[in-house]
This record gives sequence, C-alpha cells and structure tokens, in this order.
Amino acid sequence: MEVEVMEKASKTLGTMLDYLGIEASVKAMEKGESVVLTVFSEDAGRIIGRKGMTLQSLQLLLNRIVSRGDRRGPRILIDVDGYQRPGRGAQRGERSFNRDGGSREDRGRCERAPRGGVDRGLTPEKEEQLKVRAMEAAKEAKRWGDPVTLPPMNAAERRIVHLALESDEEVTTESLPPDREGGRLKSVRVVLNQQA
Repeated sequence: MEVEVMEKASKTLGTMLDYLGIEASVKAMEKGESVVLTVFSEDAGRIIGRKGMTLQSLQLLLNRIVSRGDRRGPRILIDVDGYQRPGRGAQRGERSFNRDGGSREDRGRCERAPRGGVDRGLTPEKEEQLKVRAMEAAKEAKRWGDPVTLPPMNAAERRIVHLALESDEEVTTESLPPDREGGRLKSVRVVLNQQA
C-alpha cells in the first residue's frame, strides 16, 4: 500500500476535525487492504454522533476525498476511541503513521495520545516561549489588575498556556471565541482572580 495514501488520509481527517472545531489526534495504520485511522479525542461523542451517523458520514466523505473516484484504492476505516475498531490494535510489523506523516513500526496496541490533543509539531523551544509568554501575561495582570489577552493560537498552544498557569492561584485563564467571522484561532485571556 502506498505510504502517500495513509499520510493523505490522516492529514485530511485531521483537517476535517479542525474545521469542525474538534481537538483530536489522528494515527493511521495499515490493516490488510484497509487503512485504519485511530482518533483519540475528548469529543469522541461528537465525532461518533447519534447511532454512529456522524462517524459514518465522515468515513464516507473521507473515502471519496482520498480515492478521487479510484475504486481500487484502499478502504479507509475510522476508529474513534475504540468505537468501530476493526481489530485489537496493530499486529507486529504493520506500518503506522501519525497525523504528521511520520512512520514507525507498531509493535502492539496504539498508544493513547496525550490528553487534549492534536500534535501540532510544537518544538520544545516553542513550548518554552509560550510558557514564558503566559508567565509574563500573568505578571502583567497581577501588576495592573486588568485582563491580558494573548494573540490567537491553535488548540495545542492554548493548552500549554492554560497548563503553565493552572497552579497560579492568583489568575484564571479562559479561551475566547475567534475575534472575527470565519476565524478558527482562539485567544487566551489571563484574568486576575477577585480577592474576597
């Protein structure tokens, strides 16, 4: 099976979920003549839908996008947190691809993705910059008493900011909706807690 098909399927599903506003991690693996996309998300219920209808629709649409009318291509199956799992994880020697297209030999069950989400390819340097930015925003909120709003970020970046400040009892973080219509990135606001 062509590696490009697995990569395309994984990235396309990830993009579809992003457009739906669902934080998830997607992992692709070859299973016989099929491609199985394993999705881990706290919003699994939204992806599955009532009686699996949303999941079925996503799977149909994804197969059409990836195959582009080529009926000889592999069938793509979507497995959401164990729902509609065609087997018990990858068998020894099966190729596995994460959403970013990297491959590795999968020697057992799929490992659960880190909580909260999608791997956006954040480098340790970028994570550290976000933590520093979060600390500076908290410092400013404490100094002046006014909320501080950080620039729009993707879900993985916002998560780092929230986690960086969760142990600070003097401030609270909250995600704000996108500032313009059609925008998908949310901002994080750092607010000084009211002292009783």
